Amino acid sequence: RPRGSARMAAKIARRPRLQPAVLLLSLLVPCTALRGAAARSGGAVACIDSAVQHRVPRWRDALPRGDELDDRILSVALPSIANLAVIPLVGAVDTFWIGRMGDALALAGQGAANQVFFSTYFLIAFIPTITAPLVAKAAGGGDIDGAARRVCEALFLANVLGALGTALLVLFPAAPLSVVLPPTAPAFEYARRYLRLRSLSLIPALLSSIGFAAFRGLLDNVTPLRVSLASNALNLVLDPVLIFGARLGVAGAAVATAASEVFAGGLYVALLLRRRLLRLGALLTPPRLSDLLPLLRGGAAMLLRQVALNVAFVSATRRTQLMDPTGVAAAAYSITNQVYSLGVVVMLAMQAAGATLVPSALARGGGGEGGAAGGGAR
Repeated sequence: RPRGSARMAAKIARRPRLQPAVLLLSLLVPCTALRGAAARSGGAVACIDSAVQHRVPRWRDALPRGDELDDRILSVALPSIANLAVIPLVGAVDTFWIGRMGDALALAGQGAANQVFFSTYFLIAFIPTITAPLVAKAAGGGDIDGAARRVCEALFLANVLGALGTALLVLFPAAPLSVVLPPTAPAFEYARRYLRLRSLSLIPALLSSIGFAAFRGLLDNVTPLRVSLASNALNLVLDPVLIFGARLGVAGAAVATAASEVFAGGLYVALLLRRRLLRLGALLTPPRLSDLLPLLRGGAAMLLRQVALNVAFVSATRRTQLMDPTGVAAAAYSITNQVYSLGVVVMLAMQAAGATLVPSALARGGGGEGGAAGGGAR
């Protein structure tokens, strides 16, 4: 019984050799009873406190409580969800307008070209993923110059890798396309035309991602949201104008998307310069290898993850392209991918929130025992 067990705990607690028994009893009786016994015994307080802490399941400690920590997570995650949702929404609009052309092969070609473009993009986009926590760590410690160095290093590396990717996709689009689409496929010509024009925006897209990561590292998700809304509004306007008004078809959709990404990349460069997170001279100066090591070490695991994901997506895209020569199956797969992209943004936003809040808290001395002040024992 709880009362009897508490009295027994008080007696045992007076004998240091028997304190492990108190630890065992603390798992069986109410915490308040044991704390009362511990107050009288003196020597077993630490033992009982440890037991009481272990009684709280870790999953229950992780549940939302409506406290300050939850407010901080939501303040970062909700704008990220809105920001990340803009891109698949606009992609769905692209799919809608190309679908209005009434040609399944055009939609299949766009789907294959987008898969090649995004596979190339995400193989390089491990850089922004690592940039955000590095900037958050520097900015959280008040080192704005250090945050600016991280941004410049990431931009330099992205420009070099992006230039190589752009040269491959623009000059030799048939080679990467053949991975997902046989050269004899009826949709191949649509895909090649779309990919060549779309790939002109690979470097601006990487600039935008690093700019987004930099502002996310500063825990500012509102500025990237405004940039995304402005650039994608431009895409929404240009899509019907270029596809139907200028009669460019699939190529018009590629030009519209590329133009919006160039616009977004330019906006991010201007905003980074204004926040003193970017120095144009640093973009032309190769950073030292020792400065790049945090990016490369942290990016290695992310690169392997991106390779694994892209192998799966490329394989699925190729199989759907081979299923039906009319392009109907591939067009359906392209539409399904857009729906998937809309759903996955919530997971990506929560991932981004953790990647920025944790290093920022650690840099401010919020890790370990000191971090309990901000979010309780969590």
